[in-house]
Amino acid sequence: MELTGKSRLPRLVKERIICEYLSGSKTVQMLSEEYGMSRNAINQLVSRHRSKPSPTFEATPILPAMNRKKTREEA
Repeated sequence: MELTGKSRLPRLVKERIICEYLSGSKTVQMLSEEYGMSRNAINQLVSRHRSKPSPTFEATPILPAMNRKKTREEA
């Protein structure tokens, strides 16, 4: 997926880039080539995420209540 010009990056694409970088599965160079962005833009995206974490990226994922098993006390 190559982006052209100064188009805004969709939220899901930003999240994918950040996840791929933070998981270690891709380097800044690889992401830069894949998305047609500069390495500086990728680094800024990750830096902004680190300075102001989004609720989308929880360190420990919150499981939906419907997937949680009930204990004997709750039943």
